[in-house]
Order: sequence, then C-alpha cells, then structure tokens
Amino acid sequence: MSEAVLKINKQRGLYKANGPRWFAYHVINRSAGKVCRLYERRARELELSRKLPGLNTPEHMRQVWTEWDWSQGGEEWNLGQDWRRSVVEDLMLANAGSDPVTIEIGPGGGRWSTTLQEKSSKLILVDLTELSMELCREKLAGADNVEYRITDGSHLPNVADGSVDFIWSFDVFVHISPDDQQGYMAEFARVMRPGAKAVIHHAGVGGINGNMRSAMTSEMFADLVKANGLSLVDQFERWGPDGCYELPVAGDVVSVFQR
Repeated sequence: MSEAVLKINKQRGLYKANGPRWFAYHVINRSAGKVCRLYERRARELELSRKLPGLNTPEHMRQVWTEWDWSQGGEEWNLGQDWRRSVVEDLMLANAGSDPVTIEIGPGGGRWSTTLQEKSSKLILVDLTELSMELCREKLAGADNVEYRITDGSHLPNVADGSVDFIWSFDVFVHISPDDQQGYMAEFARVMRPGAKAVIHHAGVGGINGNMRSAMTSEMFADLVKANGLSLVDQFERWGPDGCYELPVAGDVVSVFQR
C-alpha cells in the first residue's frame, strides 16, 4: 500500500471516529500557522465535552507506532542517564515489590522491559502492535518468564482475575483516550490482587500541551481510580531531591495506585 493511501486512510479513520466538526479543527490546526493553538484548544475542549478520542484512537495509534523508527528503542525520550536511573529506581522498583507478576502496557521497543523481566517472576507485555511484540521478543530472547499479548486498546487479554502484583506503563497512557483509559482501569481492578500496585504516566491537563496528548486530566484519572474501587497513593509531576526530576512534557503526571 502506498504512503499516500496510508495517509488518506488515517484521515478517514479520524473523521469517522470524531465527526466533521472535530476533523475541521484538526485540519485547521495543522495548516493555520499562528492561529493553530486556538483551534488546538477548541479541539481539546470538544474532546473533553463530547468524550471524543481525538488523535488517540487505537487504530490511529497502532498506525503511528507501527510506522515509528524504533532504532533507538524508545531511549530517545530519556532526559539523561541520571533521569533514566531515577525512573527505574524511584518510580518502578520502589513500587514493584519482590518477584512480582508484572504487566507492562505499551513496551514499544522494550525500553523498560529488560529491567522488568529481570525483577519479575512473570512479565506480561501488552501492546497494540505486532511490531512491538517482535522487537521485545528479539530483545528478551531466551527469557522464559515473558508472555506477549496484543490488545485492542482498552483490555488485558488472557490475564486471569486477581493474578497481578504490579502494573507499569510509561510514555503510553499519554496517548490513550479517556474512554479507553476507563476500560483499562476496569481491567486493572479485575486483574490486580489485594496489595498490588500500579504506576501509570498519563496526560494531566486535558491535552492542551500538544504532543499527541490525550484529553485526560489529573482529576479525571483520580476519579477513575476511585470509581473502580482502587486507592490513589500519589500523583505527581516531579520527584527526587527537591523535585529535581520531571516528566518529558509539561502537564504530564504519574499516578501511583493500589488495590
């Protein structure tokens, strides 16, 4: 299939998912230069008020990440080696517990998966794309404690009820629509055993900061946690001594919650 046809199919999918008014804002946003921020804000407001997915449909995200150049394995989004070490030690391992059964949603090129595999009794990788599964199989070749699942964008297929100790997702839920995050949250409540914890990096300001961020807000995410019978432990944008570490995009948030 030619590149032109792929682009046309992408736009048709967005039109179908969001309707003509949102699509008009999207087109104007891409072409209007100095006024683009106005139309971007209007599109985000429309997404929030009408619960539209915007750019963040599973179909569109599947196309984006299938076409992505994964030659750097996702490490291009790191903010330095000290920052990466702190994400692993202070966000991941500090919450994972000992020998957990772990789910990682959106492993991409396996950026965090090697550490999770080494620290987990079992690691279940869940992604939209076959490409991600192939990349992770190559990176984790020989590991006998890893399972691979393709998701529809809001479910955890073939994961047993009450079987998971730790859920991790970084740089992924920022691109998932609020409705699909609601689906995932119901799944979290289903698969997490008592005492299990989750660490999720997500958009926090309704998508107004661009970067394909979804219309999720910090308050909406906290409400989803509570509505599904889970308990929010912490929610933050910075961490480390004097808040020296921050997330890659302003307005993003990390939420830690437990069952």
